[in-house]
Amino acid sequence: MYGAIIGDIAGSTYEVDEMNARLKEKTIIPYEERIKRLDENTPLFPKGSVLTDDTHLTVALADCILHKGNYKQYLQSYGKRALKQGRDKRGLNPFGRNFTEWLQDGGKRDDIFGNGSGMRISPVGFYYDTYLEVKKETIKATKPSHNTLEGIKGALAISTSIYWLLRGRDKEEIKEFIEREYEYNLDLDLEELQKTNRFYATCQKTVPQAIFCFLESTSFEDSIRKALSIGGDTDTIAAMTGSLAEAYYGVPEELKKKALSFLPEDYIKVIQAFDSSLQQKDQRAYQKRR
Repeated sequence: MYGAIIGDIAGSTYEVDEMNARLKEKTIIPYEERIKRLDENTPLFPKGSVLTDDTHLTVALADCILHKGNYKQYLQSYGKRALKQGRDKRGLNPFGRNFTEWLQDGGKRDDIFGNGSGMRISPVGFYYDTYLEVKKETIKATKPSHNTLEGIKGALAISTSIYWLLRGRDKEEIKEFIEREYEYNLDLDLEELQKTNRFYATCQKTVPQAIFCFLESTSFEDSIRKALSIGGDTDTIAAMTGSLAEAYYGVPEELKKKALSFLPEDYIKVIQAFDSSLQQKDQRAYQKRR
């Protein structure tokens, strides 16, 4: 789940720029500005970068999986704690209006269709051992807040792609799988997105964009930079792209260390425990194969 966290933090400041362009100027960030994010000399974590809701809820699901807990209770607990902390360094509330309402009313509504379902789901794809388990747990982890066709579909597209990438599927196979299983159009154009993409927070818009950026990438960092370069909901698109890229490329150790430096100690402990659990599962699986 490092990929989701790195993408989230890397996209956090650009998200504000993209939102402001939409809300205040009713336009988009110019192409020339967006493609600067591709430049290796541009810091991957710009000044002012912070963790956002993508990280809060990704860690919540990882913690829930480790303790075999109730997804709704963990999402509520982590979410309410983040709400109490107030606005972040960017001046934004931790969550969007719909999810904030979900937290405040104790999770009574479950009809959110935004991309929050896809941004947080990576621990499920990494943890479970069979395709059917991944699908079942993805639906269980999504339904408490995003019990909608698009919300569940978006989460499944991310988690099942992670599952198959970890088992050696190549990019072309993933593209064919996503187009067949979820009917997303992945025949997109990177330059066109960089020039025209606007801020959307729905699965049907952002999940295909995130998968496309991964498919177009040449390395883990390149995948994040491509996701940032198309603008829009940059932190969430990059979080989903980073999740897939982690399963395919792995994550450079220096980026892991940098990402952890943004996180509170208890989040770091959850991540380290989750990593340890994955390593133990891999070792047990290896012993069985011998």
